Amino acid sequence: MNHLRVIFVGVLLIAAGIGPTSALADARESSVPVQTILASEREIEQTLDLTGSVSALKTVTVLSKVTGEIEKLLVERGMQVKAGDPIAVVEHEAELAQRDELVAAVEMAEVGVRQAQAATKVAEAALAQAEAQLENAALEKTRIENLYKDKSVPKQKYDAVMAQYKIAVAGRDLAAAKLTAAEAQVAQAQAALKQAKAALRRLDVRIADYTVRAPFSGVVTARYVDQGAMDNPALPIVQLMDVSTLKVNCDVAQVNAGKVKKGQKVILTTDTWPEVEFPGTVFIVNPAVTPKTRTLPVEIRTEGRPAGAPAGGDIRLKPGMFVKVSIQVGAKRCLAVPRDCLMRLPGTGVYYLFVVKDGKAEKRTVTLGIGRGNYVEVVEGVAPGEKVVVKGQVNLKTGMAVHEAK
Repeated sequence: MNHLRVIFVGVLLIAAGIGPTSALADARESSVPVQTILASEREIEQTLDLTGSVSALKTVTVLSKVTGEIEKLLVERGMQVKAGDPIAVVEHEAELAQRDELVAAVEMAEVGVRQAQAATKVAEAALAQAEAQLENAALEKTRIENLYKDKSVPKQKYDAVMAQYKIAVAGRDLAAAKLTAAEAQVAQAQAALKQAKAALRRLDVRIADYTVRAPFSGVVTARYVDQGAMDNPALPIVQLMDVSTLKVNCDVAQVNAGKVKKGQKVILTTDTWPEVEFPGTVFIVNPAVTPKTRTLPVEIRTEGRPAGAPAGGDIRLKPGMFVKVSIQVGAKRCLAVPRDCLMRLPGTGVYYLFVVKDGKAEKRTVTLGIGRGNYVEVVEGVAPGEKVVVKGQVNLKTGMAVHEAK
């Protein structure tokens, strides 16, 4: 009897147009379409997130070494200068007049050296002549002595030759003395020339100080005086910064001090351009922790431009900017899901997501770890290989039927 009743109900359902295929279709229409992804392991770059302030590689306040009126001021704020370029000129007419006097003194000293050298040559020639005369007198002396021993010449002739020899000796000694004196005059003239040149060099150094020059290539960021003002060594003229390379100083907590090493890659971001990343490198890791703060000072160097951006681009970090620092300290292989999977309970820091199990949604509270880009580590709450809802989870609730959206 029951069997006949079942058959009768089936006939009625078929007559009404309700069959197995239609029932499955209705069930599919009542489920929520979602897109899923398998939770799987992947490598995520580990980062150490800090904050810091941008500063120029070099910053100096340029001062003059001398006192006087600023005759010329050759730079304005914002100007690019090269090392050695003149920045300002301080009035120095008196020093230039003194230089003319010293140049004349040097020229006179050079004339004195030339005259002394000429006198030395004359004295050398006179000495050579006197030595030749002495040599002849000595030969004649030897000859006359032999003849006088043989009584071949009278004493009067002998005495005359001996007298000529003594005269030749005296002439040679006098010529030698004159040469020594002439050489002393040369040395004295050369010393005077050296002294005059040294005085000129000292003055040239002083005169060079009246032209204030850029100590390195950079940009003028401040100008403190105007042309015509009185200058002195205590008064700054301009401020100069080298911004070809920038540095970011930040402090690493003691617990993370062992993770930071010289040469590690760094990503810098700023609220000025939130979507732009500026590459950098850890350049200096301080060898000691600061006792008061228990932090490790670290210096990062950067060109201040986005990777691949031209040197003259508008997007550029500037000294004084506050930046977020992300030091890449290594990669970690872990279970990770896209950030699009995650939802947060309002007013809390608790995150959750939905997994699909037996065709139904299941809410899971998750504990998160490190994150990089669109992926974040799941420490607890999801197992590898589970289907995680990545799209369509906004109105899901546990137990709702779901199907994979096409």
